[in-house]
Amino acid sequence: MSTAKPRTRTSAAEVRSALLRAGREILERDGEAGLTVRAVAAEAKVAPMGVYNHFDGRDGLLDALVTDGFVEFARAVGATDDDPVDRLQNSGRGYREFAVSNPVLYGLMFSSRCTADLEVAAHAFDVLVDVIRYGQVAGVVMAGDPADLAMQAWSAVHGAVGLELAGTHPPQVDGADNYERVLAFVARGLAPRPAG
Repeated sequence: MSTAKPRTRTSAAEVRSALLRAGREILERDGEAGLTVRAVAAEAKVAPMGVYNHFDGRDGLLDALVTDGFVEFARAVGATDDDPVDRLQNSGRGYREFAVSNPVLYGLMFSSRCTADLEVAAHAFDVLVDVIRYGQVAGVVMAGDPADLAMQAWSAVHGAVGLELAGTHPPQVDGADNYERVLAFVARGLAPRPAG
């Protein structure tokens, strides 16, 4: 009588998750060029065909990674502080922390090389709009279209993060210190204008 256990088949959801985890790890460790079907399959311990079955190949996997990136990004910028100034500042800090922790993915999210799920990407922006709207209700952010104001704030922090990640700011400038000053600059720019 055989004592061997019958082999259980890994669920499709588990295989997909393993491929995404492997792809993310390879992407950040080896860059976009290192993200090959074979490398991801080997890291996930599945057959290369699994990448095609679940993502229709490398490009589909890359798009899925970018889409997942926007889900994480939305959580990172979704500050929930009661104080509206703290909420705005911590949303901005979450933006930088995500980018610095995931520089390759962050770069791909804002490139034309990948196609994220548009609803997921739009949700990340809507989270920032809600932070602005919260500040408006509390009277610490000027009146106006919250989407326009969120876009202006996003543009400022995106520029600061981009310079830091590229290492193109002057050598005497510390990226984290500069970013805090940018956040203060954004807060001043969004503050209500005095009457008169």
